[in-house]
Amino acid sequence: MKINKYVFVLLMLISIGVVSFCSTFFYVKHSEKDNNETEILLMTSCNPVYLAALNVVGDIEGVTVTNLSQPSTGCLHDYTLTTEDMKNLSHADILVVNGGGMEGYLDDVVSAYPDLPIIDTFEYIGLETENSHIWMNETLYSSQVDAIAEGLSEFDAKNAKQYQANAASYKTVIASRIDKQGLDETLNGGNVAILHEAFDYTAMSLGANVVASMDLDEERQVSAGEVSDFIDAINENDVKIVFAEYDYGNAMGSLIMEQTDAKVVYLETLVHGSYTDTEYIQVLNKNYTKIKSGL
Repeated sequence: MKINKYVFVLLMLISIGVVSFCSTFFYVKHSEKDNNETEILLMTSCNPVYLAALNVVGDIEGVTVTNLSQPSTGCLHDYTLTTEDMKNLSHADILVVNGGGMEGYLDDVVSAYPDLPIIDTFEYIGLETENSHIWMNETLYSSQVDAIAEGLSEFDAKNAKQYQANAASYKTVIASRIDKQGLDETLNGGNVAILHEAFDYTAMSLGANVVASMDLDEERQVSAGEVSDFIDAINENDVKIVFAEYDYGNAMGSLIMEQTDAKVVYLETLVHGSYTDTEYIQVLNKNYTKIKSGL
């Protein structure tokens, strides 16, 4: 009888230990879940706004920035969301977009996730144009940075001061490290031609006049008359330099240099990227260096 009593006590102690362990385990798991739920997943639509958001968030704890599209996606006008994209969006707490029609799928996102907050940087700036490649002008890009900082400050008020401070710091770096020295004097008031609408904003940044424009992409069919008019505009307006994107503008660029005295320079549009926080400045400086060399 005594043995049974000892066995009973032993079994009780074991039971209490197991219950304590399980209670502790589930408490830890519950705490981890609560902590994860307090983190913010910020999703961006394309490389330019990803770079801006990355710098605005900086090292704020608990905020993760990820890009919806991959570096090789390219322009988003005709991009179709994949099943994986929709799955990723289901986990997002807030979405930052370029706006202005750049993301052709945006209506689908709003329809699928009506409660997902969206920061539309183009709408924030308030431009009345169908050309949404605003990041190619560093002044407008700085306004996109402001839009993201303001939107995040409203969404995550406890970190508002840090978002604003990070945005101000990043804009200062943009203003001080982007090198256009010499180009303002050379191209300010001068005439240029472009083979991609994104470079309309490059010309704007340099104070140049776009006297001939042809927006080339993989689906663009160019007529002989358009080519002739474009060549004539270059010759008649004494255009010395043409801004082009290599993938779609190479063939036309070769023809321009055969039939005019203009130099064609192939610039980057930042739709592809390496996802580093200094990439925006590096790419714009590379573009401006190519323009200087072309002149």
